[in-house]
Amino acid sequence: MNRLLSEIFTALLILFSISSGAIASDNCYDTSTVHQEMIGCIQNEIARSEAQIKKVISFKSIDYGFPDDFYNKQRLAIHERCMLYANIGGQRGELLMIQCEQSNLENLDEYIKQYIEDVDNG
Repeated sequence: MNRLLSEIFTALLILFSISSGAIASDNCYDTSTVHQEMIGCIQNEIARSEAQIKKVISFKSIDYGFPDDFYNKQRLAIHERCMLYANIGGQRGELLMIQCEQSNLENLDEYIKQYIEDVDNG
């Protein structure tokens, strides 16, 4: 009986540690995360946002009037705006810059969704 309880406890402990690790890895802003891991996580989020935006624009470009270079111009403007944070220097500047890019890409995604909704309902 004690052996069975011990095995169950061990299994639950392993399961809990695996699941809590999975939760922590999904949070890019976990304060216990190493700087480079945090940057990598945010860069992955940026890549997902970029892919989503490009997909929507390419799929909707004919019907909604997106110019061919719309995304590239918007992305360049975001990058130039966020480069100000790089002037701070160090890890703090790098983190602020990449957070700025992520935030602005999320805003661009929302803008595009709102634009499409406005055109559809107009």
